[in-house]
Amino acid sequence: MGEKTMTRRAFLRDSAALLLGTAAVCVFERALPPDAALALENSGTDMSLSIVRDTDKCIACGKCVEICSERQGLNILELSKRSDGKTVSSLKNASSLADSRCIGCGQCARHCPSGAISVRDGLGSVNAALNDSRYRAIVWQFAPSAQHVVSEEFHMLAGTDVCGKLAAAVRVVDERSMAVSTDFGADITIMEEATELVSRLQEEAWQKPLMTSCCPGWVNYVELNHPELIPHLSSCKSPMEMLGALVKTQIPQRLGIAAEDIFHIAVMPCTAKKYERARPEMLTDGVPSVDAVLTVTEFKKLLELHNIDLSALEDEPYNDMFAGTSGAGRIFGASGGVCEAALRTAYYLLTGSEPPQVEFIALRGNEDVKESEITIGDRTVRVCVVNGIANVKGIVEAVKAGSCAYDFVEVMTCRGGCSGGGGTPALFGDVGVRHRGLYRYDNSASVRSSHNNATLSRLYEDYLGSPCSELAEELLHTTYDEHRGTL
Repeated sequence: MGEKTMTRRAFLRDSAALLLGTAAVCVFERALPPDAALALENSGTDMSLSIVRDTDKCIACGKCVEICSERQGLNILELSKRSDGKTVSSLKNASSLADSRCIGCGQCARHCPSGAISVRDGLGSVNAALNDSRYRAIVWQFAPSAQHVVSEEFHMLAGTDVCGKLAAAVRVVDERSMAVSTDFGADITIMEEATELVSRLQEEAWQKPLMTSCCPGWVNYVELNHPELIPHLSSCKSPMEMLGALVKTQIPQRLGIAAEDIFHIAVMPCTAKKYERARPEMLTDGVPSVDAVLTVTEFKKLLELHNIDLSALEDEPYNDMFAGTSGAGRIFGASGGVCEAALRTAYYLLTGSEPPQVEFIALRGNEDVKESEITIGDRTVRVCVVNGIANVKGIVEAVKAGSCAYDFVEVMTCRGGCSGGGGTPALFGDVGVRHRGLYRYDNSASVRSSHNNATLSRLYEDYLGSPCSELAEELLHTTYDEHRGTL
């Protein structure tokens, strides 16, 4: 991106990051009530920012070992005997999750039948915030796939779009609630990432490929295992964090309140988002962009605590501030959706014309690796979609060897993309059916490409300036930790 002078926003962000450092774990402790956090500490339960392990509950079924090694290809778990003779799931070559190669994908927790491996609780901090009168606004953002997957938790057809019911539900939970869609953050991501891709394509010589950065499990994998790939990662924050930065800057301006007066909750299909939201790089003017992350299954529990039946609610609109979204933003929830959305806009940025066909069918489906060549003007753009972290090794080796032929590579940690995330229900879990809901939404959307999002265009005109401007870089882009794997 080039060298720039230190701005006030960057100074605040970097200073806060230095102060927090490895204390990000302590910041995140509010995800549990104090008594619960203390009880876990005293029990010796092992936890990361995303995952909790309690071997006393382990029944040695081996399901987590199978998922971690065969499905995810991470191979960090094994069955072994404890000192008391009990056979349990344990970490390979690590004494705790904190010093392991765990990327927080949560697939082990999703399939554990006994609760020996579970997702780090987010309900404690959310309930505390709901009972705290100092917050002037409670902002909820819902991920693209969450708007379809949560229907399964309330006995509706899988893949059903329930965004109107989600907006209604959070207003029942708390009258201070504002509901927005992460689709808007996805549209911003495309504007920034497609601009980044086009900039690289126009260089005479560049190190292929540009790789997506919206999946935090994939980013964790790179930092922990292949930090030499960091220059290939897009500098774009994830849609959740891009929208979070805007929530903490734009809503205070509109409501005349401070960023600290807002409690921002992200409802995600992903457990690694719990780690991502606590990263010091994700602060906005010294405060977290996202204050808590709930998985889809946790959100269901929250509504149950408030005796809310989602299926019985009348639809209500999202709040209007970030209401304009595109179909491209919604398909982020499917494997291949990010790449497809990026190509729609990259085509326009390179040619000044809309692509003759906005649907890139070759990038859809649940194959392990999908690839395509797209003719854009006088150039051929080669793209690849990796569906599941277990399938990334060939691409990694090609990039390291300098022989990768692709210009753009999308990687999603969980099979099916976000729709199969570790925070989604596993009982049904048919990602193909979930994907159909996402593509139905896209197909019926009046706006199908991010660059045609009028609300976003006004945001750039009135505030950000242009994609990859200096302000956009400060708010919407990030850096990575090349030394994380050596800690």
